[in-house]
This record gives sequence, C-alpha cells and structure tokens, in this order.
Amino acid sequence: MEEKRTIRIKTYPGIIRLAAKNKGDVSIKNIQLKLVWGYCWWQGFPQVETFLELLEKSIKQLIYAVYPHQELFLDYDIFTNDLLEESSKVEIFFNHISADQKEFELIGDVLVLQGPDLRGTFSKMTSFRRKIKENIQKTI
Repeated sequence: MEEKRTIRIKTYPGIIRLAAKNKGDVSIKNIQLKLVWGYCWWQGFPQVETFLELLEKSIKQLIYAVYPHQELFLDYDIFTNDLLEESSKVEIFFNHISADQKEFELIGDVLVLQGPDLRGTFSKMTSFRRKIKENIQKTI
C-alpha cells in the first residue's frame, strides 16, 4: 500500500486553516489574518510579502509535525491586480509541495485574498501594466 501524504488549505472569514496528514498523523495550523495585518501595519512591514513568508514557514512547520524533513520545496504562482502593496486581490495557486522529495497531495490548492479596492480611477485603468504574474519556487 502506497503512503499518502496530504495537505489541505481551507479558508474561513479572517482565518486560513492548514492541515497536513501523513499515515495516522495529523497537524492543523490556523493563520489569523486580522492579527497578521494589524502586526504589519503597526510595525510598518510590507503586508503581502510578510504574509507569504508566514505562509511558507507555517507550511514547513505543519508538514514537519507529521513528516520530519530537511528540505521543503514549494512551487506556487502568484497573481495580483496591481503592485503587491497596492493590490486589492492576490491569488496564490499551489502547484507542488514536497518534503525531502516526497510529494504531498494538495487539497484546496488556490488561496484568494481580496479586500476593498481603494485605488483611484486612473490607477485602476493603468494597473494592467503593474499586474504581477509570477511563479515562485523555493526550497526552505
């Protein structure tokens, strides 16, 4: 019987829930978005970059709890409707997650962060030049 390793990403209002499973071991981690945004605002940190770092580290800790490993490989695409800090919508598509070259099956591989669009009319009309479509591959 083949080993099945999974990671699930689920969202609720204000919360991102990550869950990893390997054989009978399960690990669950929640990210409270209001706390993250408030901390970034208070410290003056860039919100989206800080969130992405937190998400990557949370995934590594989550998987480590059920499958101890040395290297975690993350492959995801990020799409925005403007520059990162001006964007009102950020979409993250997870392509591949593996720990020590053992692949984790993704359940819920799309994460969309959306908020109020506070950009001006001119900024909205010219944002097609600043949109971000980027593939990120990292080994942590």
